[in-house]
Amino acid sequence: MRRDAADARTRPPVLFLTGSGLTAGVGLRTISELDPRFDVIAAPATTEDSLAALDTAGAEQAHVVGLSFGATVAQEIAIRHPDRVRSLVLGSSTAGGELYAAPEPTVPEFLRRLVELPAEEGLWASVPYLYAPSARRRNALLIGEDIARRLREPPDRDTYRRQLVAARAHDTAARLTEITAPTLVIHGQEDRILPLENGRRLGQAIAGARFMPLPGAAHAFPTDLPDANRELVSFLLEHSSRRRASPRRTGRATRA
Repeated sequence: MRRDAADARTRPPVLFLTGSGLTAGVGLRTISELDPRFDVIAAPATTEDSLAALDTAGAEQAHVVGLSFGATVAQEIAIRHPDRVRSLVLGSSTAGGELYAAPEPTVPEFLRRLVELPAEEGLWASVPYLYAPSARRRNALLIGEDIARRLREPPDRDTYRRQLVAARAHDTAARLTEITAPTLVIHGQEDRILPLENGRRLGQAIAGARFMPLPGAAHAFPTDLPDANRELVSFLLEHSSRRRASPRRTGRATRA
């Protein structure tokens, strides 16, 4: 995505993070909603690469938006580097650990097999797991667009494997109290990958977080319920009027 340098300086920066599978195509819908008002920095979903992307863009502080696996990385950034985060949006996410609510057994079994499928077959096979049934009937054309966009840069198997391992190990349950940024947690009520209880527990564990459950939406809520993207934009605009003051450090050290 090309950004005019002068224009970018007038718009608040947003670091956008997502996973490597079909959610990367879904996330493009959110990015297109953000782009008119924000300087969107799409980065690889690792903490180090994300911070490097902010540095390259000259963004000392940014809104951080994470979708699916990207939201696990967003949590780590908010915990380890609170001074870099103006506000935080966690979509279709979990804290892991003792706050993790497991899906039905067929879901992790499918996610393990997904890496063995050819790229296009795997994307189409993901549809019943990512999208809500009503959205599959109502938004079939949009789902096709998500897949077509993702096929322009097909998922990398090694990256997917690494993210699957990292997702299984993810656990911020005992550290969520360290998040100081204004936070919005968005979660589809029909999410099969990460059941709704994951989002509810995540929102409850972060001080002052706003929890927004979405009826008629699943893991791919930006496509299931496009209006949710506008709610996300409104939240970021609400916290864009001025730079957030760096949080006061306590005696407890944050992880580097």
